[in-house]
Amino acid sequence: MKAVLGIDWGGTYIKAGVVNYRGKIEKKLTFTSKNLRQKEVFIQELKRLIKELKEFSISGVGIGAPGIVDTKKGFIYYLPNVRGWENYPLGRVLRKELKIPVFIDNDANMFALAESRFGAAKGLSPAICLTLGTGLGGAVVIDGELLNTEISAQELGHVPIALAGQKCACGSRGCIETYTGNKRLLRRYKQLKSTKHKNFDVEYIFQRALKGERAALIVWGEFSFHLGKFLSGMINLFNPKAIILGGGVSGAFKLFKPLVLKTIKENSMWPNLKGLKLLKAKLNNPGIIGSALLVKDKLASV
Repeated sequence: MKAVLGIDWGGTYIKAGVVNYRGKIEKKLTFTSKNLRQKEVFIQELKRLIKELKEFSISGVGIGAPGIVDTKKGFIYYLPNVRGWENYPLGRVLRKELKIPVFIDNDANMFALAESRFGAAKGLSPAICLTLGTGLGGAVVIDGELLNTEISAQELGHVPIALAGQKCACGSRGCIETYTGNKRLLRRYKQLKSTKHKNFDVEYIFQRALKGERAALIVWGEFSFHLGKFLSGMINLFNPKAIILGGGVSGAFKLFKPLVLKTIKENSMWPNLKGLKLLKAKLNNPGIIGSALLVKDKLASV
């Protein structure tokens, strides 16, 4: 079966999927990012994976990387939440090692590409697509095409919303992702609960909030305020018809949506709010699908 390999490289997990030419995921595998942070290990694991998938005819590999990429060369400038990948020619190395075409772009771009073609952003333009997880990834889609330059993406997660805030993984301070990333939510909840208990995650805080727990409600209230303030700026800048939210933190969408909308309405220029939709991402594994679409688009243009 002719197919492509799409890889969604997140700060916490790496998800790989064999996607056929009809856009269906035939096989999916998940790895922890921690185990693949060394370049040599990452490359060898990909080589092993291609061999393991010999039942498929893999015509190319698409990778959505969590950072800044030269999209033409597949050159990684750096990944804010994955150390050790500064100034690395990953595309060139992988093409030599795998002997098949390899294309690399930003992971939020791949999420947005999939959601604009098949998901919640389909037919809505402009659309701002955000992934809420370890950090905050962002991309803008206009008339079905990514707003892109030679450098991979709009680094929306690294827009500062505070003049002097917490140190961000990118090296700056006060970036929006330091207020919305899952590590911030967990740290803030732990602080409010004054507990050393470590066995909780974002889903746990979400469930506690649904039960009315004060500490959990404060965490989501702060999160919603910061995200809403940030989105107000993006709305005034891009005048989108839709904002699509995905990633692990978006699992609490039904809880924080009304809180975010309240802040947006209080801080955006009102003409920009006409017809605006705040939506949860629709697709399962959009990062994999988007990375596969990248390969098919690139190969079709050759």
